[in-house]
Amino acid sequence: MEYKLLEELSKYGLLKDFLKSKVLENKLKDIDLSEVEKAEARNHYKNFFSLKNELLIEEHRKKNLLSKENLIYRMNLNKKVQKYCEEKYDEFISKEYISNKENMDIVKYSMLRVKEYGLAIELYLKIKDDNEDFNELAKKYSTGIEKKTSGVIGPLPLERVNNLMRPKLSKNNLKILNKPLKYNNEWILCRLEEYKESKLDQKTVMNLKSKILDEEIEREIINCYINDLNTLLN
Repeated sequence: MEYKLLEELSKYGLLKDFLKSKVLENKLKDIDLSEVEKAEARNHYKNFFSLKNELLIEEHRKKNLLSKENLIYRMNLNKKVQKYCEEKYDEFISKEYISNKENMDIVKYSMLRVKEYGLAIELYLKIKDDNEDFNELAKKYSTGIEKKTSGVIGPLPLERVNNLMRPKLSKNNLKILNKPLKYNNEWILCRLEEYKESKLDQKTVMNLKSKILDEEIEREIINCYINDLNTLLN
Protein backbone atom coordinates (compact mmCIF):
# COMPACT_ATOMS: atom_id res chain seq x y z
CA MET A 1 0.00 0.00 0.00
CA GLU A 2 1.26 3.48 -0.84
CA TYR A 3 3.14 4.91 2.13
CA LYS A 4 1.98 8.47 1.49
CA LEU A 5 -1.67 7.39 1.76
CA LEU A 6 -1.01 5.69 5.11
CA GLU A 7 0.83 8.75 6.36
CA GLU A 8 -2.06 11.06 5.39
CA LEU A 9 -4.65 8.81 7.00
CA SER A 10 -2.53 8.59 10.14
CA LYS A 11 -2.24 12.38 10.23
CA TYR A 12 -6.01 12.78 10.33
CA GLY A 13 -6.65 9.90 12.75
CA LEU A 14 -8.29 7.74 10.10
CA LEU A 15 -5.67 5.06 9.54
CA LYS A 16 -6.88 2.35 11.89
CA ASP A 17 -10.50 2.55 10.73
CA PHE A 18 -9.30 2.50 7.12
CA LEU A 19 -7.18 -0.62 7.64
CA LYS A 20 -9.98 -2.36 9.53
CA SER A 21 -12.34 -1.60 6.66
CA LYS A 22 -9.84 -2.94 4.11
CA VAL A 23 -9.35 -6.17 6.04
CA LEU A 24 -13.11 -6.54 6.48
CA GLU A 25 -13.70 -5.98 2.77
CA ASN A 26 -11.24 -8.75 1.95
CA LYS A 27 -12.90 -11.14 4.41
CA LEU A 28 -16.31 -10.48 2.84
CA LYS A 29 -15.25 -10.84 -0.80
CA ASP A 30 -16.71 -14.35 -1.11
CA ILE A 31 -19.98 -13.55 0.65
CA ASP A 32 -22.84 -13.32 -1.83
CA LEU A 33 -26.30 -12.01 -1.05
CA SER A 34 -29.49 -13.24 -2.62
CA GLU A 35 -31.87 -10.70 -4.15
CA VAL A 36 -34.08 -11.04 -1.08
CA GLU A 37 -31.13 -10.34 1.23
CA LYS A 38 -30.12 -7.33 -0.86
CA ALA A 39 -33.64 -5.95 -0.60
CA GLU A 40 -33.61 -6.48 3.16
CA ALA A 41 -30.23 -4.74 3.41
CA ARG A 42 -31.47 -1.81 1.34
CA ASN A 43 -34.61 -1.42 3.46
CA HIS A 44 -32.61 -1.58 6.69
CA TYR A 45 -30.22 1.11 5.40
CA LYS A 46 -33.11 3.33 4.30
CA ASN A 47 -34.85 2.99 7.67
CA PHE A 48 -31.65 3.62 9.62
CA PHE A 49 -31.01 6.90 7.78
CA SER A 50 -34.72 7.80 7.40
CA LEU A 51 -34.49 7.75 3.60
CA LYS A 52 -38.16 7.53 2.63
CA ASN A 53 -37.83 7.95 -1.12
CA GLU A 54 -35.36 7.86 -3.99
CA LEU A 55 -34.78 11.61 -3.86
CA LEU A 56 -33.63 11.42 -0.26
CA ILE A 57 -31.40 8.44 -1.08
CA GLU A 58 -29.75 10.45 -3.86
CA GLU A 59 -29.27 13.47 -1.59
CA HIS A 60 -27.75 11.19 1.05
CA ARG A 61 -25.39 9.64 -1.50
CA LYS A 62 -24.06 12.98 -2.71
CA LYS A 63 -23.87 14.50 0.77
CA ASN A 64 -21.68 11.59 1.87
CA LEU A 65 -19.58 11.66 -1.32
CA LEU A 66 -20.54 8.13 -2.32
CA SER A 67 -20.48 6.79 -5.83
CA LYS A 68 -23.50 4.70 -6.79
CA GLU A 69 -21.37 1.57 -6.50
CA ASN A 70 -20.10 2.54 -3.07
CA LEU A 71 -23.60 3.30 -1.85
CA ILE A 72 -24.63 -0.23 -2.74
CA TYR A 73 -21.53 -1.51 -0.93
CA ARG A 74 -22.52 0.44 2.19
CA MET A 75 -26.09 -0.81 1.97
CA ASN A 76 -25.04 -4.45 1.76
CA LEU A 77 -22.21 -4.27 4.30
CA ASN A 78 -24.07 -5.10 7.53
CA LYS A 79 -25.97 -7.96 5.92
CA LYS A 80 -22.72 -9.41 4.56
CA VAL A 81 -21.05 -9.10 7.96
CA GLN A 82 -24.02 -10.85 9.58
CA LYS A 83 -23.91 -13.66 7.03
CA TYR A 84 -20.13 -14.02 7.37
CA CYS A 85 -20.38 -14.26 11.15
CA GLU A 86 -23.14 -16.86 10.93
CA GLU A 87 -21.06 -19.01 8.58
CA LYS A 88 -17.75 -18.66 10.43
CA TYR A 89 -18.48 -18.28 14.13
CA ASP A 90 -21.66 -20.17 15.07
CA GLU A 91 -19.72 -23.15 16.40
CA PHE A 92 -17.57 -20.96 18.68
CA ILE A 93 -20.33 -18.94 20.35
CA SER A 94 -21.09 -21.26 23.29
CA LYS A 95 -17.42 -21.51 24.25
CA GLU A 96 -16.93 -17.76 23.85
CA TYR A 97 -19.97 -17.06 25.99
CA ILE A 98 -18.83 -19.34 28.80
CA SER A 99 -15.41 -17.68 28.74
CA ASN A 100 -16.85 -14.16 28.84
CA LYS A 101 -20.13 -14.60 30.72
CA GLU A 102 -19.17 -12.84 33.95
CA ASN A 103 -17.72 -9.86 32.12
CA MET A 104 -20.98 -9.56 30.17
CA ASP A 105 -23.14 -9.52 33.30
CA ILE A 106 -24.79 -6.14 33.93
CA VAL A 107 -24.11 -4.13 37.09
CA LYS A 108 -25.38 -0.93 38.63
CA TYR A 109 -23.42 0.51 41.52
CA SER A 110 -22.88 3.56 43.70
CA MET A 111 -19.46 5.16 43.86
CA LEU A 112 -17.77 8.22 45.26
CA ARG A 113 -14.20 9.48 45.07
CA VAL A 114 -12.27 11.80 47.37
CA LYS A 115 -8.65 12.87 47.63
CA GLU A 116 -8.07 12.42 51.36
CA TYR A 117 -8.00 9.03 53.08
CA GLY A 118 -9.35 10.53 56.29
CA LEU A 119 -12.43 11.86 54.51
CA ALA A 120 -12.92 8.50 52.78
CA ILE A 121 -12.95 6.72 56.15
CA GLU A 122 -15.29 9.32 57.62
CA LEU A 123 -17.76 8.87 54.76
CA TYR A 124 -17.43 5.09 54.95
CA LEU A 125 -18.41 5.13 58.62
CA LYS A 126 -21.26 7.58 58.00
CA ILE A 127 -22.77 5.16 55.49
CA LYS A 128 -21.95 1.95 57.38
CA ASP A 129 -22.68 2.92 60.99
CA ASP A 130 -24.88 6.02 60.75
CA ASN A 131 -26.96 4.84 57.78
CA GLU A 132 -26.41 8.08 55.93
CA ASP A 133 -27.46 8.07 52.30
CA PHE A 134 -24.57 7.00 50.01
CA ASN A 135 -25.95 8.87 47.02
CA GLU A 136 -26.45 12.13 48.88
CA LEU A 137 -22.88 11.95 50.18
CA ALA A 138 -21.59 11.23 46.65
CA LYS A 139 -23.49 14.24 45.34
CA LYS A 140 -21.95 16.42 48.05
CA TYR A 141 -18.38 15.13 48.31
CA SER A 142 -17.36 13.13 45.23
CA THR A 143 -14.66 14.61 43.01
CA GLY A 144 -15.49 12.46 39.97
CA ILE A 145 -18.09 12.74 37.22
CA GLU A 146 -20.36 10.43 39.23
CA LYS A 147 -21.07 13.51 41.39
CA LYS A 148 -23.54 14.59 38.67
CA THR A 149 -25.55 11.36 39.02
CA SER A 150 -25.43 11.23 42.84
CA GLY A 151 -22.83 8.49 42.58
CA VAL A 152 -24.94 6.11 40.48
CA ILE A 153 -23.06 4.27 37.71
CA GLY A 154 -24.73 2.00 35.16
CA PRO A 155 -26.34 -0.25 34.29
CA LEU A 156 -23.32 -1.39 32.25
CA PRO A 157 -21.41 -4.61 31.47
CA LEU A 158 -18.99 -5.66 34.19
CA GLU A 159 -16.14 -5.66 31.64
CA ARG A 160 -16.41 -1.85 31.44
CA VAL A 161 -15.74 -1.44 35.15
CA ASN A 162 -12.27 -0.47 36.38
CA ASN A 163 -10.14 -3.59 36.97
CA LEU A 164 -9.51 -2.62 40.60
CA MET A 165 -13.21 -2.33 41.37
CA ARG A 166 -14.45 -5.29 39.35
CA PRO A 167 -13.91 -7.96 42.07
CA LYS A 168 -15.84 -5.77 44.52
CA LEU A 169 -18.85 -5.83 42.23
CA SER A 170 -19.29 -9.58 41.91
CA LYS A 171 -22.82 -10.89 42.50
CA ASN A 172 -21.83 -12.12 45.97
CA ASN A 173 -21.22 -8.51 47.06
CA LEU A 174 -24.72 -7.18 46.42
CA LYS A 175 -25.50 -4.22 48.74
CA ILE A 176 -22.15 -4.60 50.52
CA LEU A 177 -20.30 -1.33 51.15
CA ASN A 178 -16.62 -1.76 50.36
CA LYS A 179 -13.87 -0.19 52.40
CA PRO A 180 -11.97 2.66 50.71
CA LEU A 181 -9.82 1.57 47.75
CA LYS A 182 -6.85 3.62 46.60
CA TYR A 183 -6.65 4.26 42.86
CA ASN A 184 -4.05 6.71 41.57
CA ASN A 185 -4.36 9.67 43.92
CA GLU A 186 -7.95 9.06 44.97
CA TRP A 187 -9.86 6.97 47.49
CA ILE A 188 -12.95 5.19 46.23
CA LEU A 189 -16.04 3.92 48.00
CA CYS A 190 -18.37 1.64 46.06
CA ARG A 191 -21.43 -0.52 46.63
CA LEU A 192 -23.10 -2.91 44.23
CA GLU A 193 -26.79 -2.00 43.88
CA GLU A 194 -28.02 -4.34 41.14
CA TYR A 195 -26.62 -7.39 39.38
CA LYS A 196 -28.19 -8.92 36.30
CA GLU A 197 -26.71 -12.06 34.80
CA SER A 198 -26.29 -12.08 31.04
CA LYS A 199 -28.20 -14.54 28.88
CA LEU A 200 -27.22 -16.18 25.62
CA ASP A 201 -30.00 -14.47 23.69
CA GLN A 202 -29.93 -13.17 20.12
CA LYS A 203 -28.44 -9.81 21.12
CA THR A 204 -25.66 -11.48 23.13
CA VAL A 205 -24.88 -13.84 20.23
CA MET A 206 -24.58 -10.87 17.86
CA ASN A 207 -22.31 -9.01 20.29
CA LEU A 208 -20.08 -12.06 20.70
CA LYS A 209 -19.79 -12.54 16.95
CA SER A 210 -18.89 -8.87 16.53
CA LYS A 211 -16.26 -9.23 19.25
CA ILE A 212 -14.70 -12.30 17.60
CA LEU A 213 -14.69 -10.58 14.21
CA ASP A 214 -13.14 -7.40 15.58
CA GLU A 215 -10.38 -9.32 17.36
CA GLU A 216 -9.69 -11.29 14.18
CA ILE A 217 -9.46 -8.08 12.14
CA GLU A 218 -7.08 -6.52 14.66
CA ARG A 219 -4.73 -9.51 14.30
CA GLU A 220 -4.92 -9.44 10.52
CA ILE A 221 -4.05 -5.74 10.39
CA ILE A 222 -0.74 -6.57 12.03
CA ASN A 223 -0.11 -9.56 9.79
CA CYS A 224 -1.04 -7.78 6.54
CA TYR A 225 0.48 -4.36 7.12
CA ILE A 226 3.33 -5.01 9.56
CA ASN A 227 6.05 -3.66 7.28
CA ASP A 228 4.14 -0.50 6.33
CA LEU A 229 3.21 0.14 9.94
CA ASN A 230 6.75 -0.36 11.19
CA THR A 231 7.99 2.20 8.66
CA LEU A 232 5.28 4.66 9.65
CA LEU A 233 5.62 4.30 13.41
CA ASN A 234 9.41 4.20 13.72
